[in-house]
Amino acid sequence: MLNAISMSSSSMPLAPPVATADFCKGMRHLAGACVVIASGNDREKAGLTATAVCSITADPPRLLICVNRNVFAHEVIKRAGAFSINVLAHDQEFIAKRFAGMVEGVSGEQRFAQSNWAAGVTGVPLLEDALVSFECRLAEVIPASTHDMFIGEVVGIQGVQAQQSPLVYFNSRFAALK
Repeated sequence: MLNAISMSSSSMPLAPPVATADFCKGMRHLAGACVVIASGNDREKAGLTATAVCSITADPPRLLICVNRNVFAHEVIKRAGAFSINVLAHDQEFIAKRFAGMVEGVSGEQRFAQSNWAAGVTGVPLLEDALVSFECRLAEVIPASTHDMFIGEVVGIQGVQAQQSPLVYFNSRFAALK
C-alpha cells in the first residue's frame, strides 16, 4: 500500500503540468546508463533498452524499473515473475539499438541474436558480456500512469567488468563515458 502526502490548495498554488514536448526536451539532458531489461525463459523472451533504473535499498537489495504497459516485455515480465537489468559497455551500442527497435527488420526474440545470453537462476536471460547483470525476482508492481513500476529483489549479480567504460544516453545520442 502506498502512502501519499497531499498538499492542501491553501499551502501551494495549483500549477498545471508542463507540456509533454517540453518535458521530453528537458529529459534529453539527463544522462543515463544504457541497460537492456530482459525477461522470459526458453519458451519466450522479450527485452527493451532503458536508461531509467533506480536502486531502492541495499538491504534487502532492490531495484526499480518502469515499463510501458503497451510493450510486449511488460507482460513477459509479469508472467515470468523475474527480470534482468544488463548494464551495457561503451562498445555495445549495437545491442542497445537492437533492443530499442532501431535496427530495421529486427524485432521480438531476434533482438537476442548476435550477443551471448545465458539463463539465470530464475530462467531470465542474462547478457554474458555486460558490465554487470542484475537478476531480479519481481517483488512488487506499482501502477503509474501508462507504465508500471516493477520492483525487483536482486537474487544474482554477474559479469562485473570494472575495466570497461559504460554506454550512456544523452541528448538523444549514445556516448561512451571515459
